Parts: sequence; structure tokens; C-alpha cells
Amino acid sequence: MGARKKEALEQFNRDNILTAAKELFESKGVEQTTMDDIAKYADYSKSTIYVYFKSKEDIYNSIVEDYTDVLIGELEMCIQETSDFEDSYYKMCDCLVNFEEKYPKYYASLMGEEKSTNSRKKPILKDNKVGRELTGLIREFLEKGMASRKIRADIDIQPTVLYVWSAISGIIQVAERKKDELDESLNMNKKEYLRYSFRTFYESLVRR
Repeated sequence: MGARKKEALEQFNRDNILTAAKELFESKGVEQTTMDDIAKYADYSKSTIYVYFKSKEDIYNSIVEDYTDVLIGELEMCIQETSDFEDSYYKMCDCLVNFEEKYPKYYASLMGEEKSTNSRKKPILKDNKVGRELTGLIREFLEKGMASRKIRADIDIQPTVLYVWSAISGIIQVAERKKDELDESLNMNKKEYLRYSFRTFYESLVRR
């Protein structure tokens, strides 16, 4: 078999395994899904699954990183397609909200709150390639604000990268967790709470 055909076959098999695992994780839950389940659903032997992935956690993390690649591409467009800092900010917020609503499990994993096994799961943002790409995008966004003199002059960009990510992500997580309580406690629905919180945070960054 030629090198290209072998590579194409390996990619085909890997994609089939990931597709099967995604469907099982959604229908059964991550904890309840076993490697035997994935092998049977994908119609491969269990030994074949282990050729491509070391463990269920490896499969799950590969899925998370695939979805995060999609998020990174969308964030790049939000940041780069307009020169207006405020417009980029709100597009970035909307992009993250939409991602959380479409893929809540994988968004939680990005935050380090969802895990594939009982082992400790670190936030993706913390220390891998995907995290570096995300922090790089946020830094690019902040540098745009500095170049346009929209951001306050006293802001230190390095810690502010993490601050921006933590603040926006935290707002989204609270809005989702408390969405049933917002009307009673704040007389706001989820959309109104997000709009208010994103605006308040934005005003903490910009020059007055």
C-alpha cells in the first residue's frame, strides 16, 4: 500500500472511531461508555481502536480538541474581519455563547469542568497547543484595542489575556447554570443577563 493510501486509510479509521465515540458519548454519557462499546459501534476490533487511541480519555480529548479547532477558526474571524475593537469584542462573546449552546459538553471540557474518566482533567487553556492558540487570539484582540487607543492605558496585557478569557467564560457559565433563576432574582432572561454582563465587563476595559 502506498504511503498516501495508508495515510488516507488511517485518517478514515480514526474519523470513524471518533464519530462512533461522539454518538455514544451523547447517547450514553462519557462515563458510561466503554472502549468495548466504541469498538462495537464503530465495527472495529478493540485492538484496532488501541492502534489509534491509547484510552477512552485520549478519544474524548481528541474530540474536544477537534471542536476547539472549530471554535478557534470562528474566533479568528470575529477578531480579524473588522478593525473596530468594540465590534470584535461582541462578536467574540457571541461566538463563545453559540459554541456553549451547541456543544455544552465540549465547552465544559474546554473550561476543565468535564472529564472523560475519574482522573483529573486540566483546562485546555492552561498548557497545551490549543490553549496557546486561544490565548494568542485574545492577545491579538487586546493589541487591536491598544492600537486603536480603546483600551485603558494602565492595563497590563499579559495578565489581562487570562482576565478576559476568565471573565467572558465565567459570564457564559453563570448565565447557563442560573438561567432558570435569573428572572426571579434579577428580572432578566438569559439573553438580557448576557448583554448586561458583557457590556459591564467591556466598560471595565475601555478608556472613559
